[in-house]
Amino acid sequence: MPGIRRPRRSLAALLCGVFLGLSACGPAKPSDPRPLVVVSVVPLQYVVDRLAGPRVRVAVLIPPGANPASHAPSLADRQAMAEAALVVPVGHPDFPFERAWLGPMLAERPDLAVVSLHEASSGERGDDPHEWTAPDRVVALAARLAPALAQLLPAEASELTGNLAAFQAEVADLEAFLEGTLEPFRGRRFFVFHPAWGHFARAYGLEQLAIEHGHKEPGPARLAERISAARSAGARVLFVQPQFSPEAARVVAGEIGARVETLDPLAYDWPANLRHVAQRLAEGLAP
Repeated sequence: MPGIRRPRRSLAALLCGVFLGLSACGPAKPSDPRPLVVVSVVPLQYVVDRLAGPRVRVAVLIPPGANPASHAPSLADRQAMAEAALVVPVGHPDFPFERAWLGPMLAERPDLAVVSLHEASSGERGDDPHEWTAPDRVVALAARLAPALAQLLPAEASELTGNLAAFQAEVADLEAFLEGTLEPFRGRRFFVFHPAWGHFARAYGLEQLAIEHGHKEPGPARLAERISAARSAGARVLFVQPQFSPEAARVVAGEIGARVETLDPLAYDWPANLRHVAQRLAEGLAP
């Protein structure tokens, strides 16, 4: 990978040193022969599961509840990357965990197959890495991911094609629900602590206003500006996510008499979660 200096000792050698004395450091012989797919975030695990089901194993680098801005890979994560047959990252250059950690790990495996959500969906830069909140981008990922999985599972290629078609139909139903639920609120603003819903908002004609900026707590000036904007918009709900402290959001909510609710962009059941998000937004924006 350009711009990354490879360490003098390889990841495999480092892992071998760690486990010296527990086993011989020859070729690994995993007890489970299924290919291992490594994903960055839990929603991408859902996509892999829908396409390949039990035909593969899946490891998630950012586990449920972890903060992507501060999480660091564990030894188990590094082992998974050393064993992986395919990696499915978010791939956006502004995704903090991948920017800090994934590049160096991928440099250890230059031959490793990678299917990136960012490259599959559009490759547009922008500053919002939460591209999995937009259904059209996840469908684009699935269309590229299915052939990559078929390379690992050639005997199941026909099954994977059928699973892709079923997933595409599932997402079409999801999009119809989201459009129907949110159409009455086109042009409206909703308020969040962490700006995780920009792609979702744009897909359905909404505008997200965030308290946080650049993964930092708001200073007094920004906090005052957001309080004023929320008050002017008549905001009744401020949305937080469980991976971040809600304290700043509670300050804003207290100033304008709004309530604080939780939306999780990193939930596993991706379509059910987006339906839930649409319903909560509709309730918060309704007269």
